[in-house]
Amino acid sequence: MLTKTTEYALRAMIYIALHASPANKIGIREIATELGIPMAFIGKILQELVRKGLLASTKGPHGGFFLELPAASITVLDVIREIDGLEAFKRCGLGLKQCSDKHPCPLHQDFKVYRDGLAQLFRKRTLQDLVNNLEAGEAFLTSFEIPTDLIPPQSC
Repeated sequence: MLTKTTEYALRAMIYIALHASPANKIGIREIATELGIPMAFIGKILQELVRKGLLASTKGPHGGFFLELPAASITVLDVIREIDGLEAFKRCGLGLKQCSDKHPCPLHQDFKVYRDGLAQLFRKRTLQDLVNNLEAGEAFLTSFEIPTDLIPPQSC
C-alpha cells in the first residue's frame, strides 16, 4: 500500500528521531549507509520533508538533518501525507474508478475495513511510539544478523 519512497521516508524519519537533535545532526551519508538506501534517492526525499516542515537541515561541516517538530507530534500518517498524499486510503481494492459505498465493487466492504483500519493506525502512531519500540528492543530498523547462539545446529 505504501510506495518505496514513503517507506524510505518513514525509515529515515524514525532513524533521525532516534539519533538526531538540533545539537547532533545526522548527515545524509550516515542515513543512507545505515538504512541501505541509495544516497541520491534519500537526499531527494529528505529535502522534500524539509520543504514540508517535518525535517530541518543545516549545511556545512557540522550540518545534517534533525526533526523540525517533536517526534511525539509527528504521526506516520503525517509522513505519508507529505510524500504520497492520502489517495491510497480512498482507492478501490480492485482499482475501479467508480467504487464507493453506494456503488461497491465485490471486494469493497472487506477492503474498506482494512484500508480504514490502516489509516486509523497510521493516524495514531507517532514517530516517538516507533522510537520507543526500538529502544525497548521490541523492533528493529536496520538489517541485522541472527546471533549464532540462536541458530539451531545443523545435523550431518
